[in-house]
Amino acid sequence: MEPVSTVTTAWTIVKTAGEVSKKLYDFAKNLKDRELKHQFEEILDKVRELKQSASELEDENRALRDKMRFKSEEYQFRSPYWYHKSRPDQPLCAKCFANSIEGYMGAPGQNITPRYQRCLVCGNGVEITPPSQHSQSVAPRILGDGKWM
Repeated sequence: MEPVSTVTTAWTIVKTAGEVSKKLYDFAKNLKDRELKHQFEEILDKVRELKQSASELEDENRALRDKMRFKSEEYQFRSPYWYHKSRPDQPLCAKCFANSIEGYMGAPGQNITPRYQRCLVCGNGVEITPPSQHSQSVAPRILGDGKWM
């Protein structure tokens, strides 16, 4: 069953249960026989329980669909980020992705040094350009007498 039709079906069940519950309640108000009224109240309680169960199942179904979405082939990994195939230029945070969250990475240098990108959701920073070779070590210089320093 498609996700949209599943949600529609669950919503229809909850709505129908609510309508039935209201009609039963209205019917029970007009009953004069105490025993019949008690039986209807029990039926109403069961309908309310069913309505609550349908709502909980809908929530669980939505959560499972979201979880499965991150296991689908809609995403691809290109180190160090995940990308949604329909948005190949928008990197997703690997840390958020592991938690089933689409955490978008900000522009390089946005609220962080220019060599890094920061996740807009969790704040995780990822180095995007390694430090230059020149900044890590001093290049040898030749002294006036021809010797290396």
